[in-house]
Amino acid sequence: MLKVIKLLIVLTVLVAVNSAQADVVSLGDYSSFSGDSVSGYVFKDINDNKLRVSASGGYIVRVQAARAGEGFLADDHYEMVANHDMGGELVMTDRGDRIAINSIEPGGVSLVLSKNPMRLTYYSADRGRALLADRDGICWDGNRIYTDLQVSNDHFFGVGHPEYSRQGKLDLTGTEVKRNYEKQAPLLVPFYFSHKGYGIFMNSTFENCFRFNVDGEYSFGIDGKGFGGQMDYYFIVGPKVADILDRYSQLTGRPRLPQKSMFGLQLSDKGSPRDSDEQWWMKTINEHRAAGYPIDHIVNDNRWRAGSGAWAGSRFEWAIDEGRYPDPARWCKWVKDNGLTMTLDLNRNSCANSWGWKDEYNIPNAECVNYGHSTPDYTSQAVRDWNWELFWNKTFDPALGYGGDALWMDEPDDIGCIADSTIMADGRSWAENKNNYFFLIAKAVVEQGWDNENKNDPPGIGDAKRPFVWVRGMTAGGQRYATHWSGDVNVTFEAMAEHVRAMQASGLAAFPYYNHDAGGFHNPGPVDDLYRQWSMAFGSFSPIWRPHGPGKYDRWPLKRNEECQADAMVYSHLRYEMMPYIYTLAWQAHDTAMPMARAMVIDHQNEKEAWSRDMQYMWGPSILVAPNCTPGNDDVSVWLPGGCDWYDLWTGKVYKGDQVISYYAKTGVQPMFVKQGAIIPKSLYATSTFWLPKDTLVLDVYAGQDGEFELYEDDGVTEYFRSKDACAITGIKYDDKSGSVTVNAIKGSYDGIAQERRYRVNFYGVEEASQVIVNGEKLAGFGSIDEVIDNGTGFVYLADKKQVFVMTKRYSVKVPVSVNLAD
Repeated sequence: MLKVIKLLIVLTVLVAVNSAQADVVSLGDYSSFSGDSVSGYVFKDINDNKLRVSASGGYIVRVQAARAGEGFLADDHYEMVANHDMGGELVMTDRGDRIAINSIEPGGVSLVLSKNPMRLTYYSADRGRALLADRDGICWDGNRIYTDLQVSNDHFFGVGHPEYSRQGKLDLTGTEVKRNYEKQAPLLVPFYFSHKGYGIFMNSTFENCFRFNVDGEYSFGIDGKGFGGQMDYYFIVGPKVADILDRYSQLTGRPRLPQKSMFGLQLSDKGSPRDSDEQWWMKTINEHRAAGYPIDHIVNDNRWRAGSGAWAGSRFEWAIDEGRYPDPARWCKWVKDNGLTMTLDLNRNSCANSWGWKDEYNIPNAECVNYGHSTPDYTSQAVRDWNWELFWNKTFDPALGYGGDALWMDEPDDIGCIADSTIMADGRSWAENKNNYFFLIAKAVVEQGWDNENKNDPPGIGDAKRPFVWVRGMTAGGQRYATHWSGDVNVTFEAMAEHVRAMQASGLAAFPYYNHDAGGFHNPGPVDDLYRQWSMAFGSFSPIWRPHGPGKYDRWPLKRNEECQADAMVYSHLRYEMMPYIYTLAWQAHDTAMPMARAMVIDHQNEKEAWSRDMQYMWGPSILVAPNCTPGNDDVSVWLPGGCDWYDLWTGKVYKGDQVISYYAKTGVQPMFVKQGAIIPKSLYATSTFWLPKDTLVLDVYAGQDGEFELYEDDGVTEYFRSKDACAITGIKYDDKSGSVTVNAIKGSYDGIAQERRYRVNFYGVEEASQVIVNGEKLAGFGSIDEVIDNGTGFVYLADKKQVFVMTKRYSVKVPVSVNLAD
């Protein structure tokens, strides 16, 4: 009897397994094809399921699948993809049991479709190595639609970051990753890289899941929750990570370049909510400026708003009657006259209190949400129109004379309890829309708002200020409108480490302007060690430098102890003097999506050490930063890549490349290294980016290898750099053998460009220098840098630092200038 029972159990299990397997449907044997090389090819299997392969330029191929009886979703069904007209052409060759499909561009996409059953394999540019291959290929399993791939030895990076920027290791190999709207401040980007030289972008807003070689499974897919969905993905060939990211951002949109002031120090009134009015702002800013501290951007958190001036009970308009801002026009003029720009915030819960709100603007069935009566349905054109009209009528209309350079869209990420079955204004379910909610906000405020109704010039261009919109959470493609920030994060060294990695993950997702509460958000705020290490050191070497949060431990330097103040001054000088370099990085991020803070895998994807070194990053092409995520006074492990030697930024000591070092870092001293051949363009210090002098260009040059840099400049405020090509490029080269720096004639122009420049050149790593020649003229030698500066031109050799300081006379920017260390 026992044997019979066991047999029955085995049979039951087998039936259950077979039944589960029977529910999974994948593409079957090839039947026929249609289409052409330009529009793409549609392949049918014997069950009438369809596979479409089409080109998006020469290096991207789109793959779509539809079950029998389904049509393919329209190209504009999802808006994450900005460009469906990238061109490209595919050449198809039938080879009997398989079909070869190749783009016509050299080094483009090369793939093979096996016929029986239909399975895809992608090859490297030389077509000699398989990069990616289907196992079971595209599968349907109930509501789940996924692509099953052959497990290989890839290392994977990407897919944005989780809520609160709680990013674990960057190398995702061996992990299951889901990037879905669940909690606060996620970056939802279903796009990843393999170190082998390809990327995958899954074009769907339904809940996603990526399994990167987990328990023998490599797959990516969605869960339609019973509300539809299709497999739709883009394969992007590199082989370089930078090329893949560039091509992905051509597909989904280039990151929107903010005003230059956004890269200065941003400080808020969060720590002083009871007395933060215009008088508090003016007093606090003037005190800091007088003490030598910079500030560029003031962040208004609640208190500026009419009504209670608190999180609850306020509305989006200036608190005039309450006396906090008796004359907003006068106040905003003071802000502008003092070299400042300003953020205004809108908390989701205050929407219902604000001008023009209607109950029908609410997402249905939002009773579960805190302040559920104030949940805007951004799929509705009426809501999007209301939102911008609110901003326009209450502050942005120039006729008011008020201010506002940036919008802070706060707390749209706390409505996750809404049921998936809720149908929104566009007729789609919340299951399909929730991952796209952040994108819709960004589109409403920028594309359908800021760009179209500035009323100054044609849409999105002209003398209108560039929009800077930051949202607590973001979706792929939203980078062309806005950026995100990491939410109300913990005030711990563990959270700091997560942000070092999340910043890199953000850059790998084409969101290069990473924005976070440097030092953490929550009460009581960062203690002194954390303030020094995170708010100041790491914060100043992240794209947006914004210490922010409540608590007794204030974020303003003068509210801290002497050690904190000293570090704040050091990193303020570093940040502002380095602004020409930083702003060039910001423009490069807009132009190609190259992150300002580069994960090591971007430049070293084929080096194993880079895959695990996610607690360090490159600040642009030349500076390696390894934040110390401890209280300090300890050793930090740093990998110095090969191919060059590295200078300690603080001491000038030179380290050999291709090694891991243990670097002793005192509290407040962030380990940073500059590579040989680096040219770092800098400015003289000022307490606002608006006041940085344009008539002096400082160049730090690190000897040991040849180097070059292209300095980018524009007016820093308007969209003319896009609409009228109003910008300038200055090519700078260093020849190590001759010890010469050449600054080429400037190319281009913009309003406010310097016509003449004086150059201060610091050569580091120079063994000796007895003579300096500039454009054929010998310079006089002096005994100190101060003497050179007092004289106006000349040079000094500092033997103990192996540094040569050179100061030239003024030259027209249209004239090449060569500075030579003669023998």
